[in-house]
Amino acid sequence: MSIFSDITLIIVSYNSYKLIKKNLNQIQKFKTIIIENSVSNQIQTIIKDIDNIKYIKTDKNLGYGLGNNLGVKECNTPFVLILSPDIMVDPNSIQILYNKFFKYQNVGILAPSLFDQEGKRRSNGNISHIKKNKILKKNLLNDKKAEGDTCYEFIVGCSFLIKRDLFEKIGGFDKDFFMYFEDNDLCDKVILNKKSIIEIPDSKMIHLQGLSSELTFFLKCKLSIIHKISEYIYYSKKTSFLYLYKKIMINFFDYLQRFLINLIKLNFRKSFKNLLRIVSIFLFLSKLYLILY
Repeated sequence: MSIFSDITLIIVSYNSYKLIKKNLNQIQKFKTIIIENSVSNQIQTIIKDIDNIKYIKTDKNLGYGLGNNLGVKECNTPFVLILSPDIMVDPNSIQILYNKFFKYQNVGILAPSLFDQEGKRRSNGNISHIKKNKILKKNLLNDKKAEGDTCYEFIVGCSFLIKRDLFEKIGGFDKDFFMYFEDNDLCDKVILNKKSIIEIPDSKMIHLQGLSSELTFFLKCKLSIIHKISEYIYYSKKTSFLYLYKKIMINFFDYLQRFLINLIKLNFRKSFKNLLRIVSIFLFLSKLYLILY
């Protein structure tokens, strides 16, 4: 048993050539499957002679969840390590995750602790999104970091180890989530299957958050809208019809107020941000958000 024979790295790229190239020395040590969701074929040019890496070019952008589902279907190892392209791969940290899987019983997901480029640690685990949304002092949660191996209801989906058979048993990532909140939903399904989700602080990964692809202004706007729509999709699956639409109505009037106030104050950046949130509500209610995918 070893991490190099038992684990397949699954990386969904969207024009993430620069990050893949930066990570290549570490990635090529593992069995790796890269799914390219963009029209670019640059990655293929740097991995074509590496036997360990399988490259899959999609016909269209499948999104993060379905891209990972496709990758997992193509692997044959007992474990998969789901990785965003902006995670700097560290074999020692992967080894720690792998070893810990055999220490605990009934493990579903193991995740490393996450750090930014400056070495500052950020939260990688928490309670479920719905519970968190009901807590007034959310900053108290965000400030808490695990000091030892800690169970959570949710971990960020940018880096985690899971058994392939469990991933397949729970149906992988939900097809309804193009991007964002697919990790919340997956964690919910792991817990429903009576499995634990654990952050392992001794396993450390650098997360270059927001750098997984080069973002144009248009793409930033699009992702902002998709993020909010994914949140509403998540609520539609986890809460009642009345709860969802009450939340949408509260949000609408809140965003409208913020939009108008910031417009009057000539704070166009914040005003535009809230305009995008209003647009996301209309797209969700009309189901027209599917055109964004």
